[in-house]
Amino acid sequence: MARSISDGLVMIKLIRYDMPDGFAAKAIARVEDICSQTNFFNTKIPNSPIVSFWNVRDNGRRLYDCPEFKDYLSFIKLHIREYMDELNLPEQEAIVTAMWGVHYKPGQFVRNHNHTYNDYKKSPHKFTTPNDVLAVLLYLNKPENSGNLIIETPDGEKEFDIKAGHVIMFPSMLNHRTTPNNSNESKFVVGME
Repeated sequence: MARSISDGLVMIKLIRYDMPDGFAAKAIARVEDICSQTNFFNTKIPNSPIVSFWNVRDNGRRLYDCPEFKDYLSFIKLHIREYMDELNLPEQEAIVTAMWGVHYKPGQFVRNHNHTYNDYKKSPHKFTTPNDVLAVLLYLNKPENSGNLIIETPDGEKEFDIKAGHVIMFPSMLNHRTTPNNSNESKFVVGME
């Protein structure tokens, strides 16, 4: 399943990733572990989830080097190429600049932000290139009432109730945020750009 949502100026793509048996549990364990370790993003934001922000500069700690994500990366790279073709972006410019895990505990949410240099210039983890054009989020689980993704488009805000095993792709310069995790469980998401 893949479907695109377009409001004329912006295209957002939703894809289902058929997670192999045991993938979600292994990936969640990896995200929990990696989020518990020290990384470059040490700023504390009230109610903000613990996030691992390791990228191409962080030898030995890159999430996309972890074996449990090998199948997912092969899957998603095909869809990224298709999406970039739909956006008329040259494929040779597609590189992964970062991959991270997000652990939303009850009550937590992500503030409004985008993935452009101006938004992240105070964060030393950010390895910025002209290729930062696409944000890709995989939901490893999605407890009921654990918060939705809101993306600001030129035609207004769009709210997405993404399910476990689904991926959303959108231009990384769009502001986006999440609503609070109002469940009693943790929610886990893996992002990349």
